[in-house]
Amino acid sequence: MKRNVVRVLAVMVVLAAGSVVASAPAAASDGPGDICVTNQATWLRDQPWGGVLRTLSPGRGFRVHSIYGGSHIQTWYYGHGAEAPAQDGWIPAANCNW
Repeated sequence: MKRNVVRVLAVMVVLAAGSVVASAPAAASDGPGDICVTNQATWLRDQPWGGVLRTLSPGRGFRVHSIYGGSHIQTWYYGHGAEAPAQDGWIPAANCNW
């Protein structure tokens, strides 16, 4: 009887922890700028079309500090992802949903 109670409690703890993680996928650090959500695995770059700093996971928040580009060239967002709030960089605007 005690083992069953312990097992049930252990399962409940695991489920509760998993639901907390899943409930906040779009979080990014405080700071200026709006938050969009990455729609695919996205490379964070040191400049538009530049070197890759890291890969951001899909479904996570990205805080946009500034926008580069326009109608004649690809639009890029400068900011940081929820996975690395201390590392700013550039991502293609097409890889982020509002």
